[in-house]
Amino acid sequence: MTRTINRNDAFTGLEAAIVLIAFVVVAAVFAYVVLGAGFFTTQKSQEVVHSGVQQATTNMNIAGEVYGDATGTSANNAGPSRIHTIIFSLTLAAGGSPVDLNKTSFVFSNATTLKALDFASTAVQNYGGIGKCQPGNGTYMPASYQWSICSRTNSDGDSVLERDEKFVIWANISDLSTTTGIPVRDDFTIEIKPNLGASLGVSRSAPAAIDPMNVLY
Repeated sequence: MTRTINRNDAFTGLEAAIVLIAFVVVAAVFAYVVLGAGFFTTQKSQEVVHSGVQQATTNMNIAGEVYGDATGTSANNAGPSRIHTIIFSLTLAAGGSPVDLNKTSFVFSNATTLKALDFASTAVQNYGGIGKCQPGNGTYMPASYQWSICSRTNSDGDSVLERDEKFVIWANISDLSTTTGIPVRDDFTIEIKPNLGASLGVSRSAPAAIDPMNVLY
């Protein structure tokens, strides 16, 4: 009688190899999924941070002084009593994105007034610098509660503020009467809100004695 002896050593080694390969494949797939999700999350986080920085950082700067033009006179014609137009220069901040001023809003506020300023699209654009942004110097003043670009430097002629360009803004913050405008020692702000980036606030105070042209601090 022949006796048969069953040995499973070879099969056991093959099964172990199959199981090991299966574990390696599953681990590789899992690692790929985890890494892909990690890269996706990191990319989204970077986009959120970048967007947050853009929204929290203004793309514009005030270049030079802010001027107040007192075009009105007091009730007894003794001289200027209120500032009626504000003149200042805008440049692009370092590393800032171009700003389309056609899509930018201006809001004037002081203790008694909160007024959105409209863009004076019909105003004459004069290239003579801040000194030309005054009535009687070949320009038309923006109408009541309007603003315009009265001077451009290094510009290609459009209303997009770009690198190395400087725009002089002329804002009429009154109706030119003796009861509107900025009186002596009055604090005011012009908020400039572009379509991208944080607002730029131009906050100044009228002097104790108002001259026809005033440097505002």
